[in-house]
Amino acid sequence: MKLNYEKEIKIEKDGQPHHDPCISHCLSYAFGICEEKHVNICQNCDEFWILFKNLQDTIGESSGDMLNDAQEKLCYYLAHQTRKVYLNSQFSFILGELDYDGAVLVVDYKMRILPKSAREAKDKFFGKKGWTLHSVLLYTKNQDGELDVSAFDHWSNDTRQDAWFTASSLHAVLTSIENKPKWVSIISDNGGHYHNSELMVILNYWHEWYDIEVRNWMFLEPGEAKTAIDSHHAQVSQ
Repeated sequence: MKLNYEKEIKIEKDGQPHHDPCISHCLSYAFGICEEKHVNICQNCDEFWILFKNLQDTIGESSGDMLNDAQEKLCYYLAHQTRKVYLNSQFSFILGELDYDGAVLVVDYKMRILPKSAREAKDKFFGKKGWTLHSVLLYTKNQDGELDVSAFDHWSNDTRQDAWFTASSLHAVLTSIENKPKWVSIISDNGGHYHNSELMVILNYWHEWYDIEVRNWMFLEPGEAKTAIDSHHAQVSQ
């Protein structure tokens, strides 16, 4: 299921969900926008329900609650896989729209950087103060049509992660690059340090301050999609 299910989910080139006759693979149906009929269910998806039906018949009603709980958890896992595929496709779509005048910013906070070993009990981990690390990956397109990626890391001995630190980090990036883009798209998680009114008000002034248009800001659900910035933070931790 893990290997084959993701391959069955189709996304159009424009990032829109694709209709599929199998109801389990139809993203349009999951979003509540599908008006087409779903006339069948594929064999692999059907095996999922047949498995639990056979287990129920074999084990009996005594373990019914346990089987229902296991089936529900697996359904949640498939929903997670579906969201991951869709969000990753949106990231690819945004990069595909990139031209010579634009830039894509992928931003994220590292939870906490500790000056000592990370192999310690949780109570000690959360009881200590560390450093705040905010990273920005800047994607641009060069004259050869290839992607250029630059990484910007901003550190602070204050562990606070808020709109003002985020805005300061982005300001440092925009004022340090030589060839400023005419427009940007931003990708982040939906944490309070990004998804807040203060930061959105600041973005409204970017055109006045930097002569840069903010086309969109895409918020990803935590744990639902992985970008290159996760690999960057893993290298920083090492």
